[in-house]
Amino acid sequence: MVQMRIAITGGGSAGHVVPALAVGDQLASKGIELVFFGRDGSIEHEYARRSEVPFCPVPAAGLRRHRSWGNLVMPLTVARGVLAAFRALRRERPEALFSKGGYVSVPVGIAATLCRIPVVIHESDRTLGLANKILARLATTVCLSVPLPTDAPAWLHKKATVTGLPLRTGLADGDPERLRARLQIPHHTPVLLIFCGSSGSQRINDAVRAQLNVLCTRFSVVHVCGPGNTDSSLNGRPGYTQLEYLHDEMPDALALADLVIGRAGATTLAELEALDLPAVLIPLPASVSRGDQIENAQAYAARRAGRCLVLPDDDQLSGGAGLAKACDDLTPAMSDRRPAASQERAQAAAARIARITLDAGASPRRRS
Repeated sequence: MVQMRIAITGGGSAGHVVPALAVGDQLASKGIELVFFGRDGSIEHEYARRSEVPFCPVPAAGLRRHRSWGNLVMPLTVARGVLAAFRALRRERPEALFSKGGYVSVPVGIAATLCRIPVVIHESDRTLGLANKILARLATTVCLSVPLPTDAPAWLHKKATVTGLPLRTGLADGDPERLRARLQIPHHTPVLLIFCGSSGSQRINDAVRAQLNVLCTRFSVVHVCGPGNTDSSLNGRPGYTQLEYLHDEMPDALALADLVIGRAGATTLAELEALDLPAVLIPLPASVSRGDQIENAQAYAARRAGRCLVLPDDDQLSGGAGLAKACDDLTPAMSDRRPAASQERAQAAAARIARITLDAGASPRRRS
């Protein structure tokens, strides 16, 4: 009997890769073989390696949101990526491709279409990102975290289905005491967890460190500051633990946290809501993004009044006084936590998307 195989792509940030691998875990649990397409040496490469998923490197380049010579050579890089992905897909012969977005998904999705491989995509945010805008025309199904706006094109409404956002495997099974013991965090103080994506944020790191005298009197601070962003002069400071990154231990860290400071990516917000964690959100500014995190944060804060505050990532963040005050203002919310979602509920969206992808692979449209 021939083993069914599904290709996965998506990358550039943990917000793309973690949900993609959550769907992959659902597929693997059904005996499906997986292969991940992404950039060599990237965050998706590292996550696939840790998950023991075979990896195919593909050249890719994204559109920079400022004037850059890199935008001139981007089409050439994308063309190289399409060719590399086409060759790899012909070799691997998957029945379908699941794409979680990010610019690496564009050449892979185009190549899959040329190979007559059905493409299923997922959008986390309230509006389609650039990569998903391109691939939506090629996809058999567009999975969404939230419904489309009513003024979206009719052709997109026909392809769209609301599945929810796939959350990391094991999110509801975090063991706070395991991480508490490793980091030697005392039981008598609440835990403030700071994480701002896979690369961290120097501006937020600086604001937090400027307020350590205040924060460490109220919290045990666990600061995930990004690769290369630790400050050796702060090693051993009482009440403060700095880490470059958390992989498999992230569910433990979220289970340990009483309050979170973070960005406003859709994946982060879905995890915070599933665990009912109070949060100070600092969305990526529109100058370095398409503004989706600002929209996400505003909608989330309106829905979670009293449990979420939003601060802009601008010059007012300097010195961190506003950040420390926001943490203080949310202190009452820390004592009012509802139980976290069960593992079955947490993985419901990933399971739905896995089934849609399998159905696409079994459809008559795929190549013979």
